[in-house]
Amino acid sequence: MRPLPFREVVVAPESVRHALTQMLLRPSPPQGLLLVGMAGVGKRTLARALAAAWMCPQRTAEGHCGACEVCLKWSDASEHPDLRVLRPDPEQIKIDAVRGVRQWASFAPTVAPVRFVLLEEAHLLNPAAANALLKTLEEPPPRYHFLLTAPASDLLLQTILSRCRIVRLGALPTEQIAAHLRARYTLPEATLQAIAVFADGALGRAIRWADALQQGEGAPRELDALQSLLGVFARLGGASLEDALRLAHEFREACKALEGGAEGRSARAALALGLEYLVLWYRDALALQYPDSPVRFETHRDALRQLAGRFAAAERARDLHAIIEARRAILGNANAQIVTENLFVRLIATA
Repeated sequence: MRPLPFREVVVAPESVRHALTQMLLRPSPPQGLLLVGMAGVGKRTLARALAAAWMCPQRTAEGHCGACEVCLKWSDASEHPDLRVLRPDPEQIKIDAVRGVRQWASFAPTVAPVRFVLLEEAHLLNPAAANALLKTLEEPPPRYHFLLTAPASDLLLQTILSRCRIVRLGALPTEQIAAHLRARYTLPEATLQAIAVFADGALGRAIRWADALQQGEGAPRELDALQSLLGVFARLGGASLEDALRLAHEFREACKALEGGAEGRSARAALALGLEYLVLWYRDALALQYPDSPVRFETHRDALRQLAGRFAAAERARDLHAIIEARRAILGNANAQIVTENLFVRLIATA
């Protein structure tokens, strides 16, 4: 689909929307802008909306006009002659892709006043490609600007970060996602609530699942995979050390279904998403000690109580940190099998 006007893109928190609005009112865009946020939070949608706005000669604080010569060049596939998109192929952005952009940058914009290079999942630039990009950012061609997306800023070279303005996108509250879904879909309330919970603050993820169900395609494979993940997590409270490697294997297998659940998601991105849900599971287990704290996975409260009863809160907090570090290692190209096996051994052996 063509890029949405900025006014129609859901952005959280509100302070980020305000800051981006102020940027759109300035004469020219920043040379480099890095959008940081978890998978499904809307980085790609927002990046295209911003690029469309800055390329539009008639832009306002609400985004591009959609009617001028520049805006009419957008295709239904969200492509434009003055936008070049780089994405992992399949798990890295390689130097040849960056070199191609450098060659493309030697030409003037076709119709827009500026050109944009969008690097999706910029943390997957391999070392040679990252160094090549750095040279371009250090001496950018006139009228060329860069939009980068990544799940976390510390996964990129510090020298690249120093040349980008960083915008951190937040998760939406579950009820806000549910309200958005109610306004667009005629699915049962229980289904909408389940989607909102599993979306974990990522509206794009929720919309993709709801679209599939609304169109009668059945439950998306990704939703089924998430149910399988929760089944793995639910056994942590009663598992023995001998079960650790088996659970790690089942976790990776469930994540393979997550990999196939969204266009362009890599195996590492799927594993990182699985670990995000494991973080939520441990957060729920910690929340049980506070009677008024909401529990996301309410239907698994018994399994969460079992985990909370087996390990002290301090141990669960340390395990939570270990899960976060495992996710960082996965995104940093560490060996997935070794990382997940070590993690599950630690989660079960802690006592």
